[in-house]
Amino acid sequence: MTDSEKLNRLSILLGAGEDESVVLSEYLSMSKDEILHWMYGGDIPEDVTDVPARYEQTQIQAVIAGYSISGAEEQTSHNENGISRTFKYPDMLAYIHSHVIPIVKIV
Repeated sequence: MTDSEKLNRLSILLGAGEDESVVLSEYLSMSKDEILHWMYGGDIPEDVTDVPARYEQTQIQAVIAGYSISGAEEQTSHNENGISRTFKYPDMLAYIHSHVIPIVKIV
């Protein structure tokens, strides 16, 4: 799946307009970097330039997790008029770390 296809899917799922596509594009880029760094422990092979196909949906869901709580960065608790909010994943990185399996190498 290309980045533009991922961006289109995100726009549909989030009901985002064209103004938000720049932000979503940045989230996609950041999530790609984090997935690859998490998988390869920072030692990314030169021939790997994109998220493996098996993690494309994880990348999209990670962006949704991060984008959905934007504006509430670093918030650990919120209670207003008896309404309390908690998030299953505190940020995009937590989502990635819980859904992407790192590649282990023997030294």
